[in-house]
Parts: sequence; C-alpha cells; structure tokens
Amino acid sequence: MAEDKVMRRGLQQALYKYLPGSWVDYTQDGGSVNYSAYVDHWNSVQLIGINNKRLLRIVSQHVNEYKSIYGEDSIIGFPSEINEEHMDVLTPKVSDTIAAIHTVVKPLVFVCKKCGSVRQYYSYEEFRRREHERCCGEKMTQLKMVRVCKCGYSDGIFVPKCKTPGHGTKYVVRKGSGLDFICTKCNQRISLPHYCSECKGELKIKPALDSANYIPFTITLIDLLDKRRDIFLEKEKDSRGEKVVIAQYLNLISKQEYENIISKGEITQSDDFEKAIQAKADSYRAMGLDEVTINTVLDAERRLNPNNKILEAIDNVSINISVATSDELKLMAEEILEYDELTNAKIKLSLEEAEKQAEIVNDGLRPDYISICKKLGFIKAQLCSAVPIVFSSYGYTRLERGEGAKLRGFPQEMDKRNIYASRLETEGVLFELDRQKIINWLLVNRFISKEDLPVDESDDGIKAWFLDNIHPNQILAFSEISENENNNITKRVYTLIHSISHALINEAAEICGLDKSSLSEYILPNIPAVFIYCANSQGFNMGALYSAFQTQFDKWLKMAKEHVKKCIFDPVCISKEKACAGCLYLNEVSCKHFNKDLDRSYLCGYFDNQTKSKLKGYWEN
Repeated sequence: MAEDKVMRRGLQQALYKYLPGSWVDYTQDGGSVNYSAYVDHWNSVQLIGINNKRLLRIVSQHVNEYKSIYGEDSIIGFPSEINEEHMDVLTPKVSDTIAAIHTVVKPLVFVCKKCGSVRQYYSYEEFRRREHERCCGEKMTQLKMVRVCKCGYSDGIFVPKCKTPGHGTKYVVRKGSGLDFICTKCNQRISLPHYCSECKGELKIKPALDSANYIPFTITLIDLLDKRRDIFLEKEKDSRGEKVVIAQYLNLISKQEYENIISKGEITQSDDFEKAIQAKADSYRAMGLDEVTINTVLDAERRLNPNNKILEAIDNVSINISVATSDELKLMAEEILEYDELTNAKIKLSLEEAEKQAEIVNDGLRPDYISICKKLGFIKAQLCSAVPIVFSSYGYTRLERGEGAKLRGFPQEMDKRNIYASRLETEGVLFELDRQKIINWLLVNRFISKEDLPVDESDDGIKAWFLDNIHPNQILAFSEISENENNNITKRVYTLIHSISHALINEAAEICGLDKSSLSEYILPNIPAVFIYCANSQGFNMGALYSAFQTQFDKWLKMAKEHVKKCIFDPVCISKEKACAGCLYLNEVSCKHFNKDLDRSYLCGYFDNQTKSKLKGYWEN
C-alpha cells in the first residue's frame, strides 16, 4: 500500500478532494514520477472541541432530505439514526510517522507506448518490485482510466481476457491510444465489460482524475463558541429556550437579562421562585418580623420578579411568530446565535473604521463607504476575523448528484460509522440587508400585497416579520424552494439574498486576486444577511478580504452592481435561465445551495416584452 502524506496540501483541501473512495495524483521520487491512486482509508482521530450533536443533527437532515427526494434506496452506508450514539466525527491525524491519508496506486495496468504491450500487476507489492522494468527500452506508462457506476462502485480498469480458450491475457495488446485491446494470437477484438459487478447497472469508463468520479457532500457551520447556549437550548422544553433567544433578538428582553438566563442555564420556574419566597418568609419570621411586614416585603419582591418579564416575552414570541414546528424554531434560534457570533467576532472592522484607514492609505482622501453600502440596500457591512467555522464531509456520489445516484457514507474506521470534519478560524465580510427596502421591493414587484405588510413598522416589528415569513426548513440543499402560497416570501427573499451573495463573491475574487473557489457563502435568510468568507479549501490567503474591505469596498460594490447587468449568454440568460455559468454560477465548493434559486433580474431588473411587465431590480436606481 502506498502511504502519501497529502495532508501537507491543507486540511480543508483533504476534506473535499482527498476523501476515502476518491482518486488522486500520487507522486514519488521528488515528484518526477506521477501515478493515479485510490484513497483507501484515513488514519483519523476523534474531533473534539465542537458541537458534535448539532453537526450530526444537520447531517441527518441532509441525508434524510436526499432520501425523501430520490427514494429509500438512494443512500448506502449510513446508520438508521445519525447521532452521537451511532456515528463518530473524525478528523485526519497529523503525525510525522504515520500518514494521515493512505493511498494505493490504481489501476495496476501499464502499457508500452511503442508496441502496445500491456502489463497487469496483481498487487501493489508486485508493482513496486517490477516498477522499473522496461519495454522497447522505455518505462511503461500507467493507463489512468477507471470504471465508475452511479451506485457508488468504482475500480481501476484491468486487462480483459481473450475468450479463445488458452489465450487469456497472454497475447493481449493495446491498439491505438485508447482502450481498444486485441489478441495478437487470434486477432480478436476484446472489450472491457460495461456493467457494474455490484448493481449490474451501466459502468462508465473515465479518466481517473475526472471530477465526476467522486462528488463529495459537505456541510459548513459557524461554530457556536459559547457552549452554554447549546446546553440552554437542549435543557429547556417546549421550545422555550429558542423563544428566549428570539426574544433577546427582538429586544423583548435586555441583553443583561438574556445573559443572566444563559449563565444560570435555565429559566427559573414560577414554583421555584415561590419556594424561594416562602423560604425567605420563614427566615423573616425567625428574625421576629410580624406577618404584615413580611407580606409587604414579599409582595414587593414578587412585583420585581424578572422571571415575569421573561415569561411575558416568551408569550409575545409565541403570538408574533407563527412557526409550525419546534425544528423550525430551532433553526431560527441557531441562525440568530450564528449572527451574534459574527457581529461579536474576536476581531472586527466597521465601515466607519475602514473609511478612516482608507483615508490614511489614500493620502487624506476619504471614501464614502457608508453611502454606497446604503444605496445598494445594506444597513451594515462588517469585516469579521477569527470566525470559527466547522467544515464537514459526510458522504459522496459518483457521476452525478441526484436522480439515480446513490449517496454513500464513508468506510467505517472505528466502532461506529463516521463523517469527517475540521474546525478553523477564518475571515469574511458580513453584509446585512436593509429589511425595509426588501419589503418595499417585494411590494413594488407584487410579490406581496399591502395586507402582507408588517403591522408593527418599528425596527423590531420588521425583524419579527422576517422571522415569521421566512421559513428556513423550506430551504433545502438539493432542490429549489417550492413555489407556493406558503413559501412565496421565503423563495423571493432567499433568491434575492442568494443572487446578491454570488454577485459579491464573483467581484471579490476579481478584487482580491483569489480564485472564486477559495471564497464561500453563508446565508442567514431570517436576518437577512450573507457572510462572504475565505474557505481555505484551495489555500487560505488571510488578509485578502481585509484588504478589499479596507481599501476597495466602494469599488467592490459598484463593480458587482455593474457586472450583474451583463452575461455573455444574454438575452437567453436574462429572459429564460435568469442565471448561468456566464454570470452568477459558482463552484460547488463555494455555493451551499448548488446554484439553485438564483435570479439576476432580481438585482438589475428586467422588462418582459411578451407580457409587457417590468420587474424592478433591488440594485436599480
């Protein structure tokens, strides 16, 4: 077995490109010799320091969503329940003595470029012994072709046998430069089988390094550093913990009251409070106070009981947020906690601070970042650094993602099935959209009617409107948001945010000089906001986004607005597709939603000549 310490390429790259079951480049002798290889397994350890329970819960949601869309038999290699009892969260073990990623050279078929002679090795050990044997005076070349099936099966090609008895592979040579084989003894043409040995379906023969041979399924989460909040959400029943998180976001309780609850780890029950009151009454009696005085003191304490305000705030959330399920409330509360994590990042830079720093760099010329930010419909933009991100890979498909393709879990390493993950700190820019402008945009385009408008037009009332009308459980990874009466606002708002996110990433890549696949998006639809961050999967360049935010923020937004108006595939794109590879599409590493629910006309506007109707763009003047 070949052991290649590919961890040097970066942990996040390994979590996407060098997972068990994938095909990779294998080099030796200082890089002068190159083979295709198969990642046989990892040498891993348990990942600690993250919320495994939350990660596995979200993995379970994704796997079950894939199964619900593509059928019960569309997943392989996952336990019946995806939780801490049945699955481990592993990360590659970094060691100077043991390779983190174990690969084996495949396929073990080599050919002479001059005469076409082929050689099949039957083990890696045999290959290493005979690796330097020559034919026609030259070293033989590996045929880097593999057989792949949508069921998840994959293996290297082999030398096919001639069907004439006694011939076998002894006289087989390759004819030409492809995979045409012929028996020189009987001149019979020999073909490789095109059926899968596991499911009997059709096999595809493709280059080993073709990206379609292995399509990883990944999840990215903002890690919630304050574990007390997770404990609090788990401890409180009937979604009361989630409602407290929402209540502080809507300013129904103060930050201090909220922090006091989190510190205690629970909402004090009224009966617990009354027991404490009665204990005080007993102590007052022991001190000799009369009953009238005792009752006066206790009544005053009851009136000042902060728990009354907390319970009232919970009731207000229940009245104003008409959420159908506890799971949806949990998604909403966790999104608010993620938003808090971003706004309170260890290192942050506001637009005002960026303007001051740019003024120094520009010899006293101060840019107006805040004005352009508001003009494009953002109420806030902030650079956030040292943001904790969890990257996870939980399975893969082959040839395609979706109909007919089986989602496979990874080979089991320890006592349980496993997924892989890592945690790191990165930097990015948080863009928070102008909620009132979005509502006006929805109304102008008749996506909503006046009856749908918020009753409470205060800032907190509009916040509550977005919580009540955007349903995060309807935003699925593998499918478009269904367009119906219940999801109309969710689909419109998410498509708007998602399109803005892709436009910003495309332009950030140009300004920063980074590859687009090194930037990713994190969408918070209920806020609504988007976080554009360095993903590290293609090599982390710390400081690139900081520089763009500090010195070129106005250029970033202006150019994003201009470039979204054009696509090389117009007018077909803007009139029919609404978004494509020529304008808004991103690499799957960067897009959480696989380029679904995108519409360029939502930003730049569009006049339909057939219906004579005008769609007002969010970025139109």
